[in-house]
Amino acid sequence: MKQIIRNFNNLIERTILKVQNKTNNNFNISVFNKYLITFIASLFIYLFYLLIPLLYDKTWLQANIESKLLNEFKVNLSTSADISYRILPAPHFLIKDSKILVAEGEKTKSIAEIKDFQIFLSHTNFFDKEKMNIKKIVISNANFSLLRGDIKLLNEYTSKKFSNKKVTINNSNIFFKDNLEEIISIIKVNKTILFFDDKKLLNFFKLKGEVFNLPFTFDFNSSNNSTTYKEFYFKSKKLKLDISNKTTTENKITYGKNNITFLQSTINTKYNTKKKLIIFESLNSRLDNIQVNYKGELSINPFDLSLNINLDNYKISKLFDINPLLIELIQSGLLFNENISVSTSIIANSNLKNEVFDSAKINFYIIGGKIHFDKTKFINNNIGSLQFNNSNLFYENNELTFNSNILIDIQNSQKLFSFLNTSKSSRKDIKTILINLDYDFLANQVRFNNIKIDNKEVSSQLLTIIEDFTDINQNNFNKSRRLLNELLEAYEG
Repeated sequence: MKQIIRNFNNLIERTILKVQNKTNNNFNISVFNKYLITFIASLFIYLFYLLIPLLYDKTWLQANIESKLLNEFKVNLSTSADISYRILPAPHFLIKDSKILVAEGEKTKSIAEIKDFQIFLSHTNFFDKEKMNIKKIVISNANFSLLRGDIKLLNEYTSKKFSNKKVTINNSNIFFKDNLEEIISIIKVNKTILFFDDKKLLNFFKLKGEVFNLPFTFDFNSSNNSTTYKEFYFKSKKLKLDISNKTTTENKITYGKNNITFLQSTINTKYNTKKKLIIFESLNSRLDNIQVNYKGELSINPFDLSLNINLDNYKISKLFDINPLLIELIQSGLLFNENISVSTSIIANSNLKNEVFDSAKINFYIIGGKIHFDKTKFINNNIGSLQFNNSNLFYENNELTFNSNILIDIQNSQKLFSFLNTSKSSRKDIKTILINLDYDFLANQVRFNNIKIDNKEVSSQLLTIIEDFTDINQNNFNKSRRLLNELLEAYEG
């Protein structure tokens, strides 16, 4: 290019000199004008140079682009014939309506449909098309569809070295689907960048997006030498949620540490994985400033979780507060899956004042697509216990309903009467109360189906009194105590 400019400058000088000799011996051109003419001419020559890729054969170009993307970026792109060349904002090819393919056995399948695929070129040598060099790629308006099995492909991809040339994804969507191709969740991708940093020798993946209308950022980096190192950071300001995870893999065993910070809670976990089994335990974790200890095992495929949690001096009444995110998760139907198995127990003890229960054990099971809380038990050391049996949680007709038998075992009825301030005339010797009810979490309503006291059916009068408990929103401790005393007074014994 320098030689072209030099030759063009000499040509200008010779031409001007001839004009000067023929027309006016006093004619002279300024140095500034020389440089201005040279600059304009050079600009036109450079523009013509940038337009050279327009001359490339379309068939050759399509095959060459697919080959380079596969070799340099590990992207198997099925391009369309709609390929155009543009020089702004930088020289690049624009491919319309392409697809990313992955191998599935002996066949291939599409995991992404891309409206705009831009391939930006290095300016080094457009004269020799065989030396065409890709500088970076930009994907816009794409829809990625991932099944459960495709997560393994993503893990394998991130374990390999990325290209040191940046891949950017803008204004796209990621659809996660089950094996029946029903959409489980959608991630809106505002911007994603991935590349290999030659200085730090790390893969970098940065994503900014939204899930369930909640903005978040996700940063991932990894290295793969004699030991494999991976770490990621997830942050959602709206949820006040931070998650970090760091792992090191050596000799097919992975050791890791995970940290979750949410509001006033910090959950730290150390774990190790071997094959498909993850063994984990807590590491100085706190839940609402209360020390929490836990340990468990998790198998990924099929999903099988066994978890035991211990809460020391925890406010047991908080265990009845259901997190709205958990309700949304149940409503999504993800947990009603026959391939998911969960066995979780939470043991809590409390010596706090104004608490009804001194200890509790909550069992949470998912078996065969059903959710239940059997043998969950709340204990008052002075009075007795309350236990759930034959329970079932289900979501039908936009209603999230919990059905269960509740067995109230009264060890000391006099302590119960004292707690309720029951009049002496209403005090009867009661050993057990068995209640079957339905509780609608969304409407916060309860319906009593059947009640037995000491294995005897209660009268219609008692059932009428119990109906006043239906609207949970209207209940408080004083109202509940009054209604219970009315029940005891009406109970004939």
